[in-house]
Amino acid sequence: MRNLIKAERFKFLHSSALWIVIAVLFAFCSISILTGVYDSAESALRSISKDIPIPLLGCSVYSAIILLDDFSNGMIKHYIASGYKRAFIMLAKFSHYIFGCCILLFVYPLLCVTFTAIVHGVETSFVLVMQQFIFVYIKSLPLYLGIVSIFFLACILLKNAAVAMAVSVAVSISLVVFSNKLYANNFAILKYSPMIQLDEIAANPISFEYYVAVAAAAFLLGLCLFIGVIKFQNDEF
Repeated sequence: MRNLIKAERFKFLHSSALWIVIAVLFAFCSISILTGVYDSAESALRSISKDIPIPLLGCSVYSAIILLDDFSNGMIKHYIASGYKRAFIMLAKFSHYIFGCCILLFVYPLLCVTFTAIVHGVETSFVLVMQQFIFVYIKSLPLYLGIVSIFFLACILLKNAAVAMAVSVAVSISLVVFSNKLYANNFAILKYSPMIQLDEIAANPISFEYYVAVAAAAFLLGLCLFIGVIKFQNDEF
């Protein structure tokens, strides 16, 4: 297991996939900043924290790039032939993916908020903005990780980068659209879902609904990992 983690760490340090995805997301964010959609660092933080589809799309693309590379280049077969347990291989890949998502979910909004502060300034102070940013990041991270684990499972089930990416993008958009639409139509139980809590996280204090959503996200993460490991253990290579 230790050697697998070292191999994944080496891949992470020498891969540009994550930084390319972040750069593309930041390029689109920069358009909003330069055109005045965000007129201060505070408004940028409020908007980006509620703009859930963008980081989800980034994570969905990232998952297909880094998780399926070893399937296409034969490295997975090499790991199996070398005697590594399949469950450990999946755990190492999952750890790599989750760590990359944590970086993306931190760096992308940080760049956007900082660039907005440089271009348009702040309403209060930059220190207060950064404190609020850290608070929102810590609150939102467990919710995001539960959702992005769905993209991991899609990659393991489909094993085709283009198809997995398309499915993951469709899932991310559908989750946002349908959860908000159902919640707006008084489907009250959705207030406990990670998607709805992500939308309300910047404006509302920590609540009972938030803790339930975190528990649901943790369950979803564990379930996706479990199904992915079982599927991988029964695959033939």
